[in-house]
Amino acid sequence: MGPPMSAVAASSPAPLFSPAFIQDPYPTYRKYLDGVAIQTPVPPPPHAFIFQYGPCAALFKDPRFLVAGRLAAYRMVTGESMASLPELARHMSYWLLYRDPPDHTRIRKLMNAGFSPLATERLRATIEGVVDELLSAMEMSAQPDVVRDLAFPLPVRVISRLLGVPRERESECVELSDAIALWWGTKDKTMEMGRAAETAARTLAQMFGTIMRERGTAQGGELMELLLRIARQGDGMSDEELEAQCVLLLLAGHETTRSLIGNALYTLLQHPQTLAEVREHDAAVRPAIEEVLRYESPVQATGRFASEDIDFQGQQIARESAVLFMFGAAHRDPRHFPDPDRFDIHRPHLRHLAFGGDAHVCLGATLARLEGQVAVQRTVRRFAGLRLEGPNPTWSPVFAFRGLTRLRVAL
Repeated sequence: MGPPMSAVAASSPAPLFSPAFIQDPYPTYRKYLDGVAIQTPVPPPPHAFIFQYGPCAALFKDPRFLVAGRLAAYRMVTGESMASLPELARHMSYWLLYRDPPDHTRIRKLMNAGFSPLATERLRATIEGVVDELLSAMEMSAQPDVVRDLAFPLPVRVISRLLGVPRERESECVELSDAIALWWGTKDKTMEMGRAAETAARTLAQMFGTIMRERGTAQGGELMELLLRIARQGDGMSDEELEAQCVLLLLAGHETTRSLIGNALYTLLQHPQTLAEVREHDAAVRPAIEEVLRYESPVQATGRFASEDIDFQGQQIARESAVLFMFGAAHRDPRHFPDPDRFDIHRPHLRHLAFGGDAHVCLGATLARLEGQVAVQRTVRRFAGLRLEGPNPTWSPVFAFRGLTRLRVAL
């Protein structure tokens, strides 16, 4: 199980969204978990924050909270809005993430076939091969870094191959998706970030448009070919819709899965007893990944938009309010998770919110879990002496996505 409390437990709360908070959010979360269900700790937007597990789980599934309005709630600087970035706004409006029923239902139904448990399990051998390639290269490095050498390239290499991205463009895809993620996951957005994200989205959409035209008559089992076939059905997707879904798949799969892998290896290296259990027992890797998804959630927060006035436990959320669901805090709520700062892969009935919890539950959750399980298990088994090395790791400045920027190790 590891030590009874994580290293962050003794730290002091830092101001929400400050650099210190980004590096260590959990003392701050504990402060707000002691408050009421709906809070406004900083000036809007968003207009309300929800930190506790119970309210998060209940309201995130409430159909009165929509996703499409989230785009309108974004701002880059005072007085600016998404209208300043019309091409980016149009592109993101096609994302499954920002579609409400009935469009969400239509697109989700079409895409589910590519991410069913059976379809995902067929990718195991491919993922294992990519992991082994990366571990062999890491073994030759003078200064191995599991974020740089494994967690960073693995998910983008896997999703790129599924979507038909040329290998010579994989590094470019990482840079472009990072530009979108920086703007997407930062509260204090700037026009510079927005323009970079708009350019990145345009470039990626054009790339996928080219792939679609080249593969338009192809047959095979790749995800892109499957998506093309179902998109051409009667009530399918337009080319622009499909391009947008491919950009979202690349972005979401890369940003969150790399954080899951890095966070998992870092956490296990801090808990040697659990690391030994995962190394020795096949059955331990699945619950270990699930506990990492709670303990160091790659997705710390996500938003919704109130379609009407909502009363919750005597508190009011006004119509058109932007609401931020703080999943990272909810996962440390002692009302739902006893001794929440303990990393414990044997927790019973672990119901985290890392992949969402409503109709918008992450489409690629099964793929992310499989990549995390394969990467962690093969790494710890290959390197029996794996240990942390070098300076303390640092966390990405994007508050909504918690992930390490480096993790030096000795093999």
